Amino acid sequence: MTATSVMDPEVFLAVDDLELVGRGLAESVWHGRHGAMRSGSGTEFHRHRGYLAGDDLRRVNWALYARHKKLYTKESRLEARRPLYLLIDATGSMATAHGPWTKFHYAARVAAGISWLAECQGDSTALALLRKGLEGVVERGSGQRHFAGICASLASTKSGGEGDFSKVSDEIPMFCKQPGFVVLVSDFFDRENELLGDLAGLKARGHDVMALQLLDPAEAELPEKGDYEFVDLESGSRLKTSVESLRAEHKATVANWRAGLKTKAHANGIRWASATTAEGIVPLLRTWLDGRGL
Repeated sequence: MTATSVMDPEVFLAVDDLELVGRGLAESVWHGRHGAMRSGSGTEFHRHRGYLAGDDLRRVNWALYARHKKLYTKESRLEARRPLYLLIDATGSMATAHGPWTKFHYAARVAAGISWLAECQGDSTALALLRKGLEGVVERGSGQRHFAGICASLASTKSGGEGDFSKVSDEIPMFCKQPGFVVLVSDFFDRENELLGDLAGLKARGHDVMALQLLDPAEAELPEKGDYEFVDLESGSRLKTSVESLRAEHKATVANWRAGLKTKAHANGIRWASATTAEGIVPLLRTWLDGRGL
């Protein structure tokens, strides 16, 4: 089975082969849009040379002609390739699943799709998992074998345990050395303001920064009724309660929290999206990345 033979793109959430998933998502989301993948025109000015018959007249520098009465053509070169840095939250809270998919399962497929897109454009890709610092690091590289290695790393990862995002904050700048594209996928449950501050710092250093907040549907909105036991998947603490009296306040609190994160992200030039794992992955990626994508 090839990626393009799959008629329903949402099947990629159910497929275990992350290489197939990455190729299929890139095809479904970005097919026919490759000219818009990079920010800017894709070329930069390099030098002038004398006009040659057949040159595109749109490339002629008419200001120089007015001064020197001689035609010069502007030559360009491709913009330098920019690395892609994937930062994927793999702490215990990403193992939440009130449905068929954990948050990490969903995040891994997002990462695979974006990684394949970078590969198609000739960009190098690096991967790091956010736990007690940056773990499972796959250094920058390119080529199909490197893409396969990133997918293998994601596929073999089981989210779990507590995070130490203060250490993550210390290590991110060293990981994202050369200005490029930074893509962070997390639920933003831990030190979210500090994490947004880290992303703002990367933006100030010349990176294009994108952040996706992933929540479980039950985290965004509690069930209508019933008694439930809430478990913190990172610390293991438990709380039993009835949800009826909490539901409305919880929904409003979470909505305000998500809106506040979005406002802060946009204020710092970060391309932001917030979604639940119940949402279709293809329309989510189209909305998040369209227009200024990788």
